[in-house]
Amino acid sequence: MNNIDPEIIIEIVGATLALVYLILEVRQKWTMWVVGIISSLFYVYICYHAKLYALTGLNSCYVIMSSYGLYCWRFSKDSANQELKIQRINQKLILLLAGISLVLFIILSFCLNHFTDSTVPYADAGVAALSIVATWLAARKIIEHWLIWILVNYFSIGLYLYTKLYPTAILFLIYGTMSIVGWFSWKKMMEKQ
Repeated sequence: MNNIDPEIIIEIVGATLALVYLILEVRQKWTMWVVGIISSLFYVYICYHAKLYALTGLNSCYVIMSSYGLYCWRFSKDSANQELKIQRINQKLILLLAGISLVLFIILSFCLNHFTDSTVPYADAGVAALSIVATWLAARKIIEHWLIWILVNYFSIGLYLYTKLYPTAILFLIYGTMSIVGWFSWKKMMEKQ
Protein backbone atom coordinates (compact mmCIF):
# COMPACT_ATOMS: atom_id res chain seq x y z
CA MET A 1 0.00 0.00 0.00
CA ASN A 2 2.96 2.32 0.57
CA ASN A 3 3.92 2.03 -3.12
CA ILE A 4 1.01 4.17 -4.36
CA ASP A 5 2.34 7.17 -6.22
CA PRO A 6 0.88 10.38 -4.72
CA GLU A 7 0.83 11.90 -8.23
CA ILE A 8 -1.66 9.23 -9.32
CA ILE A 9 -3.89 10.01 -6.32
CA ILE A 10 -3.80 13.73 -7.18
CA GLU A 11 -4.68 12.90 -10.79
CA ILE A 12 -7.55 10.60 -9.78
CA VAL A 13 -9.00 13.27 -7.45
CA GLY A 14 -8.66 15.91 -10.18
CA ALA A 15 -10.26 13.61 -12.76
CA THR A 16 -13.12 12.77 -10.39
CA LEU A 17 -13.82 16.45 -9.73
CA ALA A 18 -13.67 17.17 -13.46
CA LEU A 19 -16.21 14.42 -14.08
CA VAL A 20 -18.53 15.87 -11.43
CA TYR A 21 -18.16 19.23 -13.20
CA LEU A 22 -19.28 17.71 -16.51
CA ILE A 23 -22.27 15.94 -14.95
CA LEU A 24 -23.37 19.23 -13.41
CA GLU A 25 -22.86 20.98 -16.76
CA VAL A 26 -25.06 18.50 -18.63
CA ARG A 27 -27.75 19.14 -16.01
CA GLN A 28 -27.26 22.94 -16.23
CA LYS A 29 -26.41 23.36 -12.55
CA TRP A 30 -24.60 26.59 -11.67
CA THR A 31 -22.57 24.73 -9.02
CA MET A 32 -20.57 23.23 -11.89
CA TRP A 33 -18.53 26.43 -11.95
CA VAL A 34 -17.50 26.06 -8.27
CA VAL A 35 -16.40 22.47 -8.91
CA GLY A 36 -14.69 23.74 -12.07
CA ILE A 37 -12.53 26.12 -10.07
CA ILE A 38 -11.38 23.36 -7.73
CA SER A 39 -10.76 20.75 -10.45
CA SER A 40 -8.88 23.32 -12.54
CA LEU A 41 -6.52 24.00 -9.64
CA PHE A 42 -5.75 20.27 -9.48
CA TYR A 43 -5.06 20.23 -13.22
CA VAL A 44 -2.74 23.23 -13.04
CA TYR A 45 -0.52 21.02 -10.88
CA ILE A 46 -1.04 17.84 -12.95
CA CYS A 47 -0.37 19.43 -16.35
CA TYR A 48 2.66 21.37 -15.13
CA HIS A 49 4.30 18.19 -13.89
CA ALA A 50 3.48 16.46 -17.21
CA LYS A 51 5.16 19.36 -19.09
CA LEU A 52 1.89 20.27 -20.77
CA TYR A 53 2.49 23.97 -20.35
CA ALA A 54 -0.31 25.32 -22.55
CA LEU A 55 -2.73 23.10 -20.65
CA THR A 56 -1.22 24.36 -17.39
CA GLY A 57 -2.01 27.88 -18.54
CA LEU A 58 -5.39 26.75 -19.82
CA ASN A 59 -6.34 25.35 -16.43
CA SER A 60 -5.22 28.61 -14.84
CA CYS A 61 -7.56 30.36 -17.29
CA TYR A 62 -10.30 27.90 -16.32
CA VAL A 63 -10.14 29.21 -12.77
CA ILE A 64 -10.86 32.71 -14.10
CA MET A 65 -13.36 31.50 -16.73
CA SER A 66 -15.19 29.43 -14.09
CA SER A 67 -15.55 32.57 -11.99
CA TYR A 68 -16.99 34.33 -15.07
CA GLY A 69 -19.27 31.36 -15.76
CA LEU A 70 -20.47 31.40 -12.15
CA TYR A 71 -21.33 35.08 -12.51
CA CYS A 72 -23.13 34.55 -15.85
CA TRP A 73 -25.12 31.54 -14.70
CA ARG A 74 -25.90 32.66 -11.18
CA PHE A 75 -26.18 36.45 -11.29
CA SER A 76 -26.39 37.65 -14.90
CA LYS A 77 -29.76 38.39 -16.49
CA ASP A 78 -30.71 38.94 -20.12
CA SER A 79 -32.30 42.14 -21.45
CA ALA A 80 -35.71 41.01 -20.13
CA ASN A 81 -34.21 40.49 -16.65
CA GLN A 82 -34.51 36.71 -17.12
CA GLU A 83 -32.00 34.00 -16.26
CA LEU A 84 -29.52 33.27 -19.06
CA LYS A 85 -31.04 30.75 -21.51
CA ILE A 86 -29.48 28.28 -23.93
CA GLN A 87 -28.88 29.94 -27.28
CA ARG A 88 -27.39 29.24 -30.70
CA ILE A 89 -24.26 30.79 -32.13
CA ASN A 90 -24.48 33.24 -35.03
CA GLN A 91 -22.29 33.28 -38.13
CA LYS A 92 -20.44 36.48 -37.17
CA LEU A 93 -19.44 34.97 -33.82
CA ILE A 94 -18.31 31.73 -35.51
CA LEU A 95 -15.90 33.70 -37.72
CA LEU A 96 -14.65 35.79 -34.81
CA LEU A 97 -14.05 32.74 -32.59
CA ALA A 98 -12.37 30.81 -35.43
CA GLY A 99 -9.97 33.73 -35.84
CA ILE A 100 -9.34 33.93 -32.10
CA SER A 101 -8.70 30.16 -31.98
CA LEU A 102 -6.19 30.41 -34.82
CA VAL A 103 -4.35 33.35 -33.23
CA LEU A 104 -4.25 31.59 -29.85
CA PHE A 105 -2.94 28.41 -31.51
CA ILE A 106 -0.16 30.31 -33.33
CA ILE A 107 0.91 32.22 -30.21
CA LEU A 108 0.81 29.15 -27.96
CA SER A 109 2.64 26.97 -30.50
CA PHE A 110 5.37 29.57 -30.91
CA CYS A 111 5.81 29.95 -27.15
CA LEU A 112 5.81 26.20 -26.52
CA ASN A 113 8.31 25.57 -29.32
CA HIS A 114 10.72 28.33 -28.32
CA PHE A 115 10.44 28.70 -24.56
CA THR A 116 9.59 25.28 -23.10
CA ASP A 117 10.67 21.66 -23.22
CA SER A 118 7.19 20.53 -24.33
CA THR A 119 7.22 17.27 -26.30
CA VAL A 120 3.80 17.95 -27.86
CA PRO A 121 3.66 21.71 -28.52
CA TYR A 122 1.14 21.69 -31.38
CA ALA A 123 -1.30 19.26 -29.77
CA ASP A 124 -1.00 21.10 -26.45
CA ALA A 125 -1.59 24.47 -28.15
CA GLY A 126 -4.52 23.23 -30.24
CA VAL A 127 -6.35 21.71 -27.30
CA ALA A 128 -5.73 24.83 -25.20
CA ALA A 129 -6.92 27.27 -27.90
CA LEU A 130 -10.14 25.40 -28.66
CA SER A 131 -10.82 24.78 -24.97
CA ILE A 132 -10.68 28.50 -24.17
CA VAL A 133 -13.25 29.20 -26.87
CA ALA A 134 -15.48 26.30 -25.78
CA THR A 135 -15.39 27.43 -22.15
CA TRP A 136 -16.36 30.99 -23.09
CA LEU A 137 -19.26 29.62 -25.18
CA ALA A 138 -20.36 27.46 -22.22
CA ALA A 139 -20.32 30.48 -19.91
CA ARG A 140 -22.66 32.25 -22.36
CA LYS A 141 -24.84 29.09 -22.63
CA ILE A 142 -24.23 28.78 -26.36
CA ILE A 143 -25.11 25.19 -27.27
CA GLU A 144 -22.41 24.75 -29.92
CA HIS A 145 -19.77 24.63 -27.19
CA TRP A 146 -20.62 20.92 -26.96
CA LEU A 147 -19.50 20.35 -30.57
CA ILE A 148 -16.09 21.85 -29.82
CA TRP A 149 -15.84 19.76 -26.66
CA ILE A 150 -16.60 16.56 -28.58
CA LEU A 151 -13.66 17.28 -30.91
CA VAL A 152 -11.30 18.40 -28.13
CA ASN A 153 -12.16 15.57 -25.75
CA TYR A 154 -11.63 12.75 -28.23
CA PHE A 155 -8.40 14.31 -29.54
CA SER A 156 -7.17 14.75 -25.95
CA ILE A 157 -7.38 11.02 -25.27
CA GLY A 158 -4.38 10.47 -27.53
CA LEU A 159 -2.51 13.40 -26.02
CA TYR A 160 -2.97 12.11 -22.48
CA LEU A 161 -2.07 8.53 -23.44
CA TYR A 162 1.10 9.84 -25.09
CA THR A 163 2.05 11.76 -21.93
CA LYS A 164 1.17 8.75 -19.73
CA LEU A 165 -1.65 10.49 -17.88
CA TYR A 166 -3.82 7.38 -17.96
CA PRO A 167 -6.56 8.37 -15.46
CA THR A 168 -6.94 11.63 -17.39
CA ALA A 169 -7.15 9.75 -20.71
CA ILE A 170 -9.99 7.68 -19.23
CA LEU A 171 -11.62 10.89 -18.00
CA PHE A 172 -11.50 12.33 -21.52
CA LEU A 173 -13.05 9.19 -22.98
CA ILE A 174 -15.93 9.74 -20.55
CA TYR A 175 -15.88 13.49 -21.35
CA GLY A 176 -16.23 12.76 -25.06
CA THR A 177 -19.23 10.53 -24.48
CA MET A 178 -20.78 12.96 -21.99
CA SER A 179 -20.26 15.81 -24.46
CA ILE A 180 -22.45 13.97 -26.95
CA VAL A 181 -25.03 13.44 -24.19
CA GLY A 182 -24.72 17.13 -23.25
CA TRP A 183 -25.33 18.22 -26.86
CA PHE A 184 -28.58 16.23 -27.10
CA SER A 185 -29.68 17.13 -23.57
CA TRP A 186 -29.21 20.88 -24.11
CA LYS A 187 -30.85 20.65 -27.53
CA LYS A 188 -33.91 19.10 -25.89
CA MET A 189 -33.91 21.75 -23.12
CA MET A 190 -33.53 24.52 -25.70
CA GLU A 191 -36.65 23.31 -27.53
CA LYS A 192 -38.61 23.52 -24.24
CA GLN A 193 -37.54 27.13 -23.51
